[in-house]
Amino acid sequence: MISRLSKPAGQRCSLPSARRAAPRRRCRVPRAAAEPPQQQPGAQPRPQPQPQPQPQPRRSVLLRASALPLAPLLVQAAIGSNDATTIVNSVLGAYGLPTLKASAGYKVWDDFSDEWSFEYPRGWVARRNSLRRGVVISDFQTADKVAVEELDPPPDGDLAAAAVAAAVLPGGGRLTQDDVLGLPAKGAVRVAAETVDGQEYLYLEFPSETITRSGYQIRRRNFAAAALRRGKLFVIAASVRGDQYNEAKRELLEHTVRSFRLR
Repeated sequence: MISRLSKPAGQRCSLPSARRAAPRRRCRVPRAAAEPPQQQPGAQPRPQPQPQPQPQPRRSVLLRASALPLAPLLVQAAIGSNDATTIVNSVLGAYGLPTLKASAGYKVWDDFSDEWSFEYPRGWVARRNSLRRGVVISDFQTADKVAVEELDPPPDGDLAAAAVAAAVLPGGGRLTQDDVLGLPAKGAVRVAAETVDGQEYLYLEFPSETITRSGYQIRRRNFAAAALRRGKLFVIAASVRGDQYNEAKRELLEHTVRSFRLR
């Protein structure tokens, strides 16, 4: 008598099949290339897709970016001077590169909108005074400078003191937030009066001192000229640092100041 094998409830017995059905293969029929849609008569042509711009190499982008700061420097130099050597030196000096030898001789400042004219070194750069009527011309390599200002005459009539104050204390007594300028002693100011073409000029020579934020004391030698006409005081002042002062600088600044003329 054959006994049946007992199995757990819920479990089926499967017998291995001798053959397994082979997987069916599907044949792919190649599709015909889609034809472009026919344009209907009278319809406007469709715009062709524009090619996308290729990204520029990083090196070329950096080179172009490094050239951008040159533009404002060239424009500023061109406005202040039309001397080729001065323009090139302004760019080279901004990047700390060796500069060319400055151009010799003088140029004439003679703007039709101004009531005055004078000569200044050819290699210096000029710019208009943004706060008051006048002009500032300087040597960007040595910090030598000359400035012309138009002021109201002083109430006490002391033109020499007003000229010294205009030269030493531009802007009301402080050069910057931290650099303080002081007026020289009255005995240190040399004054001489001369009449040129019927106009009286005061010529002054005096020292000045600047105390910087760090406590350094910078001395400068100043040369100035002042003249009064039609209720206005005209002052030209030129200065050089004391440690750079020599006879050649003295002749240069004196020539600039004494060339000042009112129209």
